[in-house]
Amino acid sequence: MKAYKFYYTPLLQRDKRGKSIYVPKPIINLAINYKKSNPLSFWFLVDSGADHNLFPGYLGDLLNINVKIGVKRIVRGIGNIEIESFFHEGVGIFIEGHKIETNAYFSYQQQIPLLGQNGFFDKCDKVLFNRK
Repeated sequence: MKAYKFYYTPLLQRDKRGKSIYVPKPIINLAINYKKSNPLSFWFLVDSGADHNLFPGYLGDLLNINVKIGVKRIVRGIGNIEIESFFHEGVGIFIEGHKIETNAYFSYQQQIPLLGQNGFFDKCDKVLFNRK
């Protein structure tokens, strides 16, 4: 795969005292489709700590995926919180026109699309984080 460069996106957050601060996050804008549907553009968090791609259920709905017929799996995250998810193959991620065939778990309890180790990092020759 060819090399692509993405930049950290500063997101507004509040610190412990309620002061507004900008925190850089590895969030990238990509297009996604399911099987042969038209690609839709979304923002994804590149999450090296995520085992798999984990997308919100609403994203599956927008792609016309019948989310709940996927293979059901309980996913555990930070704090050992458990959420119900459904596995689907046939997902395409487009990086500057280059399509990556992959898979993802979809959950109605997930709000942010995560690109994880299995399904994204394993499709790349190299992923380099360079936060200055």
